[in-house]
Amino acid sequence: MESTGVIARQKLTEKQHAIYAFIKQEITEHRLSPTVREIANRFGIRSSNGVMCHLRALERKGWIKRDYYLSRGITLVAEPVTQFLTLTPGEAGCLGDVYVGCVGVEDRSVTLEFIAPDTMGEVQKDL
Repeated sequence: MESTGVIARQKLTEKQHAIYAFIKQEITEHRLSPTVREIANRFGIRSSNGVMCHLRALERKGWIKRDYYLSRGITLVAEPVTQFLTLTPGEAGCLGDVYVGCVGVEDRSVTLEFIAPDTMGEVQKDL
């Protein structure tokens, strides 16, 4: 089996985790990442350099990516997750836009393992 080159995320400090959660919430609710100033105001950080230190740490640890030319240039790095789906003959399931079916197997179930970014959602069984 080949390595996918995915680097595991490093653990965050409490403050970094709170900032990451805020960024994730803002992107989820408003479809835009917060600005450095918005992060500073939310956490009572007085200087933009203080926020930049936290953002650099989040990026170095593999939780975000940044476009330095945009004021709202923070994107979340999708975490690979493993999900399992058991299908019996004639059943199908999907993960995002990927559909799978159980054909050519008689009287047995098949368990599939999906490793995909957490942004693809949950594996669903089509009935």
